[in-house]
Order: sequence, then C-alpha cells, then structure tokens
Amino acid sequence: MNCDWVQENVGLYLYNELADDARHELEQHIQRCKACAGELVAQQEFQAQMNALPVEEPSASFLASARMRLQEALETTEQNRAWYHRFVFDPTAWLRQLRFSPALAAVLLIVGFGSGLGTMYRVLGGGHLVDPSRTPLEASIGGITSIDHKAGSDNVQIHYDRIVPESMEGSISDPKIQELLTFTARSNGTNAGARIDAVDLLTSKPDDPSVREALTYALRYDSNPGVRLKALDGLGAYVRQDIRVRNAVLEALLNDSNLGVRAGALKSLEPVRADTSVRMALQQLAKTDPSDYIRSESQRELASMPTID
Repeated sequence: MNCDWVQENVGLYLYNELADDARHELEQHIQRCKACAGELVAQQEFQAQMNALPVEEPSASFLASARMRLQEALETTEQNRAWYHRFVFDPTAWLRQLRFSPALAAVLLIVGFGSGLGTMYRVLGGGHLVDPSRTPLEASIGGITSIDHKAGSDNVQIHYDRIVPESMEGSISDPKIQELLTFTARSNGTNAGARIDAVDLLTSKPDDPSVREALTYALRYDSNPGVRLKALDGLGAYVRQDIRVRNAVLEALLNDSNLGVRAGALKSLEPVRADTSVRMALQQLAKTDPSDYIRSESQRELASMPTID
C-alpha cells in the first residue's frame, strides 16, 4: 500500500466505506507514515468544520416524499440503462438531459461547489479556514475505542486514538468530555459499543443544544438500532418543544428499518399526535403500513383524536 492510494482513500476511511482488510492496512500505514497521518488529521479537521455548519431542517413530509421518489427512480433504473450509456458515451445527449433536468443541474452544482471548497481548503494551508486555536478537539481523533462510566459517580473515561492511543478522564459536565461524547455519537465508523455508551451518557443532558443535535444525528443516521433506540429515549421529552426533534422522530416512524425503533417513535409522538404532519403520517400508516402492529397502533391513535370538521 503506497501513499498515493492512502491519500486518495482517506475520505472513504473517515466515512467507514472501506472493506475491513483495506481499513486495517490503511491504519497500519498511517501509524508509520507522518505525511499520510497529517493528511488524515487535515481531512478530519475539514469534516469537523463542515459538520459544525448549521443544517436546514426539511419537513418530515418532504423527506417522505423524496424517499418515495427515490424508490421509484431506483425501480426504473434497469429500464433507463440505455440513457446511462448515452450519458457516459454521448456528451451531447448528456448536455440535452442537463438542459431539461433542473434536479440534475442542482446536483452537479452542489458537487462543483463541494469540490471548490475542497480546493480552497487545500490552498489555504491544510484546512485552516478558521483560527487554529479554535479547532474542535475531534479534529485530531482517529476513533473512539471505548467508554467507561464509573459506577456511583459522574466520572467518565474515554479511550480514543490519535496517531498513538490516548485517553481522557473527567466529569460528564466537562466540555471536553462532552465534546468527545458528541463526536462519538456522530461517528458511525466507531465501534457500536462505544456509540451506545456515548449516547446513553448524553441522554442525561439533553437540555444542551449540541447534545440534542448529536442525539438527533444518531437517531437519523446511526447504522445500529440499539444506538438509535438510546437516542430516541433521550429525545422523547422534546418532541413537543423542538420541531427538529419532532421531524427526526417522525422520520424514524416512517422510514426506520427496525420495528422496535418505529414503535418507540410512535409512542414518543403521542404528545403531539394532533400536529398536522403527525396526523398525516398516522393516516398513511393506518392504511398501508406493512407492520400489523404499526398499522393497528396508528388506527388506535387516530380513533382517540377528536374529529376535525
């Protein structure tokens, strides 16, 4: 494995998209190559800076509609194979398609903008787009290995890797400890046990907006249903007052692949079942959901609500 390959695939490593053998070889290479280790840290900094930017929250109905359109598009992929060949081998056909496809144009614009940011990031000296003294702690972390909570106290010990393994110990209220916990909760490539521990600890402080954002992220994107359930438990009390939490829970009800998470989301939404988006979702689920439990519970919720004239 050479440096060119490692630096081309560091991005895939950060998003846990490499096969296990390739991931292991890359980690071994980084431990003995300072240049590649520096590239990993630089990309982690950039990723942390991008994650810190505010995210516009789409409505649950928009997300559901978008997913349905995506599913329809995937189902027709085979029929559109000829178009794919024109796209690759016939640039004029590609340009004609772009002219009449605003969605495709928007995607290309976003990709171009992202590439521009990446170029600017490198030109400005390895990603120092902000004051280096304010770079988040997670920018230099390779991964969280484990979390130990000392029984009978609020002390937490977090073990994590940089170029060499390190650890930090302190109270759950310590900002640096909280930063590591929220980083773990948002890191789908970290081992699932550490993510579950991090989310479990964060549920004790959901009043903190950054903690709530990390729990919302875990509910939406974590690949482990146990982590998503823990995040849902921590967010349940905020579905009434925080529209972003409500949208995330509603999205879990509509789209999560795990029945337990969906059932938990349905229960969490009971306090806001009269909300228009929630009512519409319940009406859809009561008619067409493949799960007997979700369908019957949705019908029960609707029956218990006052009729709207």
